[in-house]
Amino acid sequence: MVPKGEHEVLSSAEAVREFASHVRAEGLVAFDTEFIGEESFRPRICLVQVATTARVALIDPLEGVDPRPIYETVADPAVRTLVHAGEQDIGAVREALGGAVANLVDTQIAVSLLGLPWPSSLGTTLEHFASLRLGKAHTFTEWDRRPLTASQMHYAADDVRYLPMAWDAVRTQLEARGRLAWALQESEVQLAGELEFDPDRQMRRASRGENLRPAATTLLRELVLLRREIARETDQPQRVAIPDVALMELVRRKPERADAVREIRFLPRPVAGRYGDRIAECVRHARELPPTKDEHARLLEDAAVRARIDSMWLALQIRCMAEDLAPNLLCSRSEFTDWCAARIALDRRRRRGEMDGEAPAPFRADDWRTKAVGVWLQEFVEGRGTLNIRWDSQSGAIRPVD
Repeated sequence: MVPKGEHEVLSSAEAVREFASHVRAEGLVAFDTEFIGEESFRPRICLVQVATTARVALIDPLEGVDPRPIYETVADPAVRTLVHAGEQDIGAVREALGGAVANLVDTQIAVSLLGLPWPSSLGTTLEHFASLRLGKAHTFTEWDRRPLTASQMHYAADDVRYLPMAWDAVRTQLEARGRLAWALQESEVQLAGELEFDPDRQMRRASRGENLRPAATTLLRELVLLRREIARETDQPQRVAIPDVALMELVRRKPERADAVREIRFLPRPVAGRYGDRIAECVRHARELPPTKDEHARLLEDAAVRARIDSMWLALQIRCMAEDLAPNLLCSRSEFTDWCAARIALDRRRRRGEMDGEAPAPFRADDWRTKAVGVWLQEFVEGRGTLNIRWDSQSGAIRPVD
């Protein structure tokens, strides 16, 4: 499963096309990229690495070599593509081709269904499933600097060289536990669709959990959306265009004129100068919008409710660990809190006789999470299920008790 010999450097269009034909004949490819994401809105691809069980190759776009034929094989449904933490890598393929990518497996997702934490590095995955240790000398290397050293190229090649072997071991265990379909479904969800911009996630990161008033929340959302537009126009990462600390300063001071925007601390001067009017207009526009309502904010002010949710979250984590599932792959704490709060709010309305209805399920019926722990979780919070665990001294882990 591991290709022998040195990696190839594909330095011509003909060589790239030939390797793409080889990939299609093999039907399986490991794919990775080295990119710089701190200097532009979209990551800049500096190196492309591909491997089958027979060959390993590197393509250098910065030297004028077009990787498109390899991208087309990665997108080919007839070829299974292996990646590890591949969201950005597959995003580059999708953007270059302008279409969807199919038949993907992310081994970072797969091993999180077999007892490793989410997320786990490629090095951790290889050490756990193949007893192999990779060097870490170039983890934070400057991949856009040329020429690349022999050590850098060897490091990059190893990121794909061993992935088919690791996937073979991981797939075997997934099949034995009936979880292969789970890994494929989650890989498809996380990799095959469009990269979603999640303003709520950006807002949580910027506010660092601060409990904002509804009007402030509305303004922060509008500023997060404007920041994305400015970052795209200036080709900068979003948090470089307007740092989180500057966003929160804008929320606190609410400047409605361009000259007031330019007085905001931590706001880059070029952005303040060029976009001061748009930022001020955004603040004025947000004032006219209805305040963002968090229907559970008042509920979550109750310490008893928070303690109840904490205990349920702990129970879910324990159940996941007993089932060799990474809890935070299943759902985030904020998602779980929203679900619990919705259930508690419904229970209270029912007791007051205000309404009746079906409690929300934790996950969609067709989501692998429902089969994994969703049915149990629903029964557990309704008082019809139990959490029974034991310590397995042989494996050194907690296990469920039937």
